[in-house]
Amino acid sequence: MMKWIKEVCVKSLLQLLYSYAGVVFLSNPLVGFAIFVCSMLNPNLGLAGLICVISAYWFSVFVGFKDEFLRLDYYIYNPLLVGLSVGYVFKMDVLTAVFVVILGILTFLITLSLSSVFYNFLGLPVLSVPFVLGSFIGALSSYKYSNLFLSSLYVKKLALSYKLPLVVEGFLRSLGAIFFMPYIWAGIVIFCVILFSSRILAFLAVTGYLVGTLTAYFFTGSFYNIFSDVNNFNYILISMALGGVFLIPSPRSYVFSALGCFIATPVIAASKVFWETYAMPVFALPFNLVTLIFLYTLYLSRFPLITRFYRKSPERTLDYFLFYSRRFPYENRCLFLPFNGRWMLWQGFEGSYTHRGSWKYALDFVAVDEEGRTFSGSGSSLEDYYSYRKPVFSPVNGRIVDLVDGVPDNHVGEVNTEDNWGNYVVIEAKEGFYVVLAHFSPETFKVDKGQWIAKGALLGLCGNSGYSPEPHIHMHVQLSPEIGKPTVPFVVESYVENEDFVDVGVPVEKSVVEPFHVDKAFKRKLSFMVEQRFRYRVYRDAKALKELSVKVDMDPDGSFYFTDGESKLYFYQHHGAFYFYSFEGRDGSLLKLLFMAFSKVPLGLREGLKWRDVLPVELVADRFKRFFYLFAASFRHDLAKVTSEFCALGASSFEAEVSFKSGKFGIRAHLSPVVGFDLLEIHDKNKNVKWLLERIE
Repeated sequence: MMKWIKEVCVKSLLQLLYSYAGVVFLSNPLVGFAIFVCSMLNPNLGLAGLICVISAYWFSVFVGFKDEFLRLDYYIYNPLLVGLSVGYVFKMDVLTAVFVVILGILTFLITLSLSSVFYNFLGLPVLSVPFVLGSFIGALSSYKYSNLFLSSLYVKKLALSYKLPLVVEGFLRSLGAIFFMPYIWAGIVIFCVILFSSRILAFLAVTGYLVGTLTAYFFTGSFYNIFSDVNNFNYILISMALGGVFLIPSPRSYVFSALGCFIATPVIAASKVFWETYAMPVFALPFNLVTLIFLYTLYLSRFPLITRFYRKSPERTLDYFLFYSRRFPYENRCLFLPFNGRWMLWQGFEGSYTHRGSWKYALDFVAVDEEGRTFSGSGSSLEDYYSYRKPVFSPVNGRIVDLVDGVPDNHVGEVNTEDNWGNYVVIEAKEGFYVVLAHFSPETFKVDKGQWIAKGALLGLCGNSGYSPEPHIHMHVQLSPEIGKPTVPFVVESYVENEDFVDVGVPVEKSVVEPFHVDKAFKRKLSFMVEQRFRYRVYRDAKALKELSVKVDMDPDGSFYFTDGESKLYFYQHHGAFYFYSFEGRDGSLLKLLFMAFSKVPLGLREGLKWRDVLPVELVADRFKRFFYLFAASFRHDLAKVTSEFCALGASSFEAEVSFKSGKFGIRAHLSPVVGFDLLEIHDKNKNVKWLLERIE
């Protein structure tokens, strides 16, 4: 029992640190520790926050919500802020501590309820709405509790000292006021830890404050009154939330952050008039209101830069977004090639012949020989064409929802303008979109309307029916089953284009493509099992450095990863390739070398096969360069681009070069004939350091 209590206490203290950092949208216990130490300089403040978080955490454990409390930061920082608001006003004694415990548990219940409502019905984060409600309840109820002793009153205006420029002092005090510490020294500490953790958030904090306060100045005409307003911290939070947290950092997100602060000006003024009538503070009500209405509007408009996965800081979120979106564009509509052998993309997206307007997202394929010709002999008869009566396969798993047969094939050079699509089939993919394949030869279909089919199932034979001057396969995607509806973008997966392996992409017009067939034996080499272990001897510049032990493990959500005990390197197989896709852990982990070398490996190698990949900046750049590149990339995304080019040397080895703005890495890797990564050489050409990982077990 004592062990369990000790464990809960330790974890609750750790969560206290995360809660301080979470208020400013960071997930770094060192940030939390610095702000926590500042709060403890005011014992009332620090103790109330500590008691409130611990009480909420213990209650969550008691009712069975321990995992959720640890996983979601808004469960943590809302009770913290309520505790700080009480500690800022009331003198801590036994009775006040009981009051704080009650408010901590109440805030947790409010957070749990509202977060479910906000997410399920509006798709929005709960932000610090529970803090606002909990604090209002605490402040109003305190009017009836005469045994609670005041230590101070809520500050409405800051007493500026003029030791610093008004705008600087007002900014620092407002930053400290986020944590109920409206002091210059607190603002300096908070700004320094934000700047160290995220240049983007530091930039947004300054710009948001300036936009909001200067806008308010134009309506009032008094710099002193504006910069001494304690409620200005709302501008800082709005700017950080919209510019770098809930939207992907970019020039557009920065514009929205400025607009949010601009619009918040009358909201803050109106809130002050209403709540101060009852001697109540505004708290973070304007921040929550403005941020939520902006986010809801952007969700409804399907704004493309909404953050789906926030990864502890705006820089890491931006890095992951750019990495993933470049790797897998339009992954939700992904098709296989509908044929075997070598075919040429005769007409691609927005092609020069018929792929125009509403039907611009379509692909036409023709079979070719080694010299790129589409027919043999004179080409005067259909039988001369390599495409004619070749098998056509389903590019997706799905159901046949429409099928037209009986349209005769055209003679070479003629087209049917009455039945444009000729003989065609419409397949409803299991993902919800519709695939059209057209110009089949009549009476060659091997499927029926309403039939469920698997990817790769034989549909029929290629023909020359409809608007088709020579035999070819037409393929496009639409969002409804009726033939002729507007087309939408899609990608093709797992194919070889001019000897380059492409996992996901759109073939280039006039390029020769063929399906990539997975080597099952090779796939088994890169199919790792939980608890499987590997040991490597690590060399740096030919000098034995240490041994690296790696184990395969699995997260509760089913994600597999390699771990060296401190870091995690996640992997999976998809699109005919093995991928490393995410790294979590310390900067010096050698697992980063594995990520760099084996970021993407086709499930089957042959000499001369080439492929390309992109990598996250944090994988190859040191801390200083990473800080610079990702902040700069928030203004121009193409500044943060790391590319790698691979070439297979044989059936089990390859070489690669990783390039980014200020450096290159040369890579040579070998795969074991049985299982796993056998030998890895990496030459850091920027630092002239050579690494060697040699498997010994």
